[in-house]
Amino acid sequence: MADAVARRALQLTGGEWYSPYDDQYLDSAKKLDVDHLVPLAKAWDSGASAWTAKEREAYANDLDDPRVLIVVSAASNRSKADKDPGNCPRTPATGAST
Repeated sequence: MADAVARRALQLTGGEWYSPYDDQYLDSAKKLDVDHLVPLAKAWDSGASAWTAKEREAYANDLDDPRVLIVVSAASNRSKADKDPGNCPRTPATGAST
């Protein structure tokens, strides 16, 4: 995210974002999604089902760990759905097809 401007919490009004899933630069927040690198369904299947509600909420909204949430184009996020990064059509690290 380069030079993003926020009017108030979570309302972006300007800037440019890079979407590594599809190697695009976007200048409209309306074209963005925030994605969980490990989808919530995958986390649930991998043990989050045993977490407390507070722990699941903390994971789902973790803004401090860059390995949890990523800003990507809405189109690429929708095509990824709830697949984990290793099974999505593009890898976040390179944007290359798998």
